[in-house]
Amino acid sequence: MRIFLFFIMVRESLKKVGLVDEEIDLYLLLLRLGSSKATTLSKELGIARTTVYRFLGSLQSKGIVSENVQSNVKFFYPVEPKRIPEILKERAEEIVRILPKLDSFKGQSFENANVELHKGKEGIKSILKDIIRENKDYIFIGSSEDYFKDFDLDIFSQQWIKKVEKENIFGRILCSEDQKLKVAKNEEYRFLPNELISEISTWTYGNKVAIFIFSSPSYVISINNKLVADGNRKSFNYLWKTAKKPSKKFLEKSKI
Repeated sequence: MRIFLFFIMVRESLKKVGLVDEEIDLYLLLLRLGSSKATTLSKELGIARTTVYRFLGSLQSKGIVSENVQSNVKFFYPVEPKRIPEILKERAEEIVRILPKLDSFKGQSFENANVELHKGKEGIKSILKDIIRENKDYIFIGSSEDYFKDFDLDIFSQQWIKKVEKENIFGRILCSEDQKLKVAKNEEYRFLPNELISEISTWTYGNKVAIFIFSSPSYVISINNKLVADGNRKSFNYLWKTAKKPSKKFLEKSKI
């Protein structure tokens, strides 16, 4: 009984530092194993490997899990529990650094912002169709390819890329280097470290911003507001300058 109560207390404490149930399961399992491949974690927890990768990516972005490649095999490691308070302190310091930027939003008018909530696979498709309708250049940061597979959108995404090429809509993409992507002729890719890529992806086009939350069920929050869209572009452009360019070999392999 004491062990059970202790286990419950640990889980509740980890929730308070921002972890969800799936992330807690992964972290506790990694603590027990020391290190592990995603396939092993998938079997131990009884969940799909793509889902495991999703939450591992989230844990990496939070600094709770790290990775290392050995003989072309990726292993994941848990951060030492005593490091968690230090990580939270670093996050708090980061918030303090951006306080002046947050203050700059005071008095800004968001009254004209039109916000819509889309749910599930059809919600994802509706946003992608809207990008074609708007016919404006777009920017994207995050991860999407695995999620399209999860939602059985592989064929739809390939058809969408062909429409983007036909309409000559230019796109810039920031993602992690280990993603397997299909590249349109008029898209440009650059890579960011895994810790800067989360499971929440953002698409900005025209005066619109679409925030993809690949949970179960999935949601897309669509915001139609020039101030928000322009703010996203400023942040994106800053990251774009520091991001790594892909090799020609990568681009050749990624063509439709």
